[in-house]
Amino acid sequence: MSLSSLPPDAAALGIGLGLLFSLVCYLTTNLSPGGMITPGWLAITLFEDPRQTAMVVVASGATYAGSRLLQGVVILYGKRLFAAVVLFGVVLQATLFLLLREEFPMLYSNETLGFVVPGLIAYQLLRQPRLATGVSVVSVTLLTYAVLLSGLLLGLIPKV
Repeated sequence: MSLSSLPPDAAALGIGLGLLFSLVCYLTTNLSPGGMITPGWLAITLFEDPRQTAMVVVASGATYAGSRLLQGVVILYGKRLFAAVVLFGVVLQATLFLLLREEFPMLYSNETLGFVVPGLIAYQLLRQPRLATGVSVVSVTLLTYAVLLSGLLLGLIPKV
């Protein structure tokens, strides 16, 4: 087995580590790294297919831009804002999936959470300073990735 795909146990551990590191980030900096599940899921996609990570970044930016435009037309705040942004991200990711699934079938091989993540990141971009949100997402994701990679290379995480 190569490091390019994670076994289900390691993927679940990645989500758990991402949750732990996200919570620590939030408690120490008062910044949410794009939602609690986002760093763990992004770290997993870095193992699976880095193109998925790039797709999430593009979709998050488009979701953020679309949500800002939507805020100029509709009054959105609180739970309505959260629901609208996440729904916008899901619709955008689903559209990309429908357009690209024939040409790049492996790009969306394990994409369930990936439909929600762009909306979670965009929501935090709307609520927090953009640069600080970006730095927190990247740093917590890379920390999660590094811990997973270290565990796999040291044999602490089973590869089968």
